[in-house]
Amino acid sequence: MDPDVGDLVAGDVLIEDSTIRDVGPDLGTDGEVIDCSGSIVIPGFVNSHIHMFQTALRGYWTDALAPDYFAQSREGPDAIFHKYTSDDVYIGEYAGALECLNAGVTTAVDTSQCSYTPAHTDAAIRGLQDSGLRAVYVYSPTTGDNIPAPDYAYPQDLHRLKDALAGDGLVTLALHSPMDADNWALAREVGVPIFTHVNYTKGGLGLEELGRAGVMGSDTTYIHCTWLEDSTWRWIAETGGKVSLSIIVEQTLQHGFAGLQPALDHGLRPSLGTDAVSMGPTDLFAQMKAAFALQRSRIQEAGARGENDLPSVVSTRDILEMATIGGAHAAHLADVTGSLTPGKEADVVVLRADRLNAAPLNSATGAVVTLLDTSNVWTVLVGGNVVKYQGSLVDVSVPDVIRRVRDSADGLFARSGYPRDVLGTRNRR
Repeated sequence: MDPDVGDLVAGDVLIEDSTIRDVGPDLGTDGEVIDCSGSIVIPGFVNSHIHMFQTALRGYWTDALAPDYFAQSREGPDAIFHKYTSDDVYIGEYAGALECLNAGVTTAVDTSQCSYTPAHTDAAIRGLQDSGLRAVYVYSPTTGDNIPAPDYAYPQDLHRLKDALAGDGLVTLALHSPMDADNWALAREVGVPIFTHVNYTKGGLGLEELGRAGVMGSDTTYIHCTWLEDSTWRWIAETGGKVSLSIIVEQTLQHGFAGLQPALDHGLRPSLGTDAVSMGPTDLFAQMKAAFALQRSRIQEAGARGENDLPSVVSTRDILEMATIGGAHAAHLADVTGSLTPGKEADVVVLRADRLNAAPLNSATGAVVTLLDTSNVWTVLVGGNVVKYQGSLVDVSVPDVIRRVRDSADGLFARSGYPRDVLGTRNRR
């Protein structure tokens, strides 16, 4: 994913401490060698939007539409999110981060909409730190239908967390903000990036007003971007904004038409997120397949309607860029990760291509985007640290993690009173 380095049919990635030192053919055998024969070596995937605290609710809202999800998850005192303890947050973040690593995601932007108390935020960050994942922890103030706890500590908690994470090499801080100039000003005062949801409504959600006020900027990532007018897209592009798209959840929840083609039309570099595992998969293989097929099918639909001047179809390389260096730009970490570039952090994924779902290998990018899945993720390094080796997470008891996240789910459903209908009859329409 680095045009200066180029692509190699065969080659080496030389890592020293946490950093990529060189990429090229025949770099020698000094040091520890990880044999990648029969494999595709890529930069780690970057998930630019995920809600990891929801891991215990895996699949619960897969049949839901947006009004169902929002009503059940956060509206009113009995909403299930309001039943989260700090222990629930910890295991959700920890298990969710391990799921990312297992799937080849080395960096994730965790929009943590469970910042009810300092204990909740600290538990979330501790879960990320214990996992070994590179993460942007996006602090999300309680707004609207969320009910602040007595010890709710925004905005002072944002300053505390910035200081606490100052020396952390893997977890950095950002702020999730609605269309509110004061919150954006606070983020810039603290010196952290801004992430904001722009979804499930037509128009610009106030973005154009912020643009005219000089508030929009390159430090902001816009999530989902459904239903945006062309003029709003121009504001995002002209102010250097970043874009994160979670195509599977956006379409299954009926959030609105996907923003992939408008982003491309306006010269933006889209990135891929997964949103919440309570509604869809959190691996980027699924997201890449969805993006690849959706963009081509929408062009075909436009052609069938007789539209002229159709855009070009995306290539598998375009999609892989969205899942790697595009995600790094959206995470505001493009100088750190997203490509196998000497000087960047050694976030590296080894994908086995000598498997029944990939062999014979005739197109590397085609295989990664359209053929492979999480079972092909063989070895994963984050900052030079091996976190998955030969198909297994390192120093992780997966059965214990599953037990703990299952216990968390039992408690959440018991306290909220929501039905745990495993056969899905409540969602049949």
